[in-house]
Amino acid sequence: LWAISVFFFIAIFVCVVCNMAIEREMTWLVYPVCSLIFAWGIFAPLIYRGTRYLRLSLGLLSAFILPYLLILEQGTHSGNWVIPIAFPIAFFSVLYIWVIYGVVNKIRNPWLVSSAIIASGGVFSLCIYLALLLLSGYTMFPWGWISFGSALGLSLLLLIAARIRR
Repeated sequence: LWAISVFFFIAIFVCVVCNMAIEREMTWLVYPVCSLIFAWGIFAPLIYRGTRYLRLSLGLLSAFILPYLLILEQGTHSGNWVIPIAFPIAFFSVLYIWVIYGVVNKIRNPWLVSSAIIASGGVFSLCIYLALLLLSGYTMFPWGWISFGSALGLSLLLLIAARIRR
C-alpha cells in the first residue's frame, strides 16, 4: 500500500508543480488532486486488504461521491451543476453499484448474473434520464428509453441463451 500511496502523492506533487509553473496560480489543479485523493481513499482498502474490503470501498464511494462533486463545483466556479445534474446521476449510479454487488453475491449462475446486471443497467439508465428530464425541463433525445429497451432486449436474449444451454 505504501508504494501505491507514494505514487499517488508523487502524482499530486507533479500536478501542483506543473500548474504553478504554467499558470503561476492554482487553476486546473483542483481536478486531478481531488480525483487522486478520492480514488486513493476508495481503492486503498481494496489494495491493502483485497476483495474482503469491497463493501468498505463501496461504502466510501457512496459516502464521499457527493462531497467530491461539491468540492469540484466550488473549485471550478462553474455554477450550480451538482444538485440539479450530478446528484441524480451519482445517486442512481451508486444505487446501481450496490445492486450489482448484491446480484453478484446472491446469484451464482453467470448467465443470470449478466442478464440481471444488464437489465438493471437499463432501468437505472432510464431513471437517470427521467430525473434529468424532470429537473432540467428541457426536451432531450430519448436516449434513456433507447438504452432501457436495448438493455431489456439483451437481457432477454441472455435468459433465452441460458435456457438453451441447459
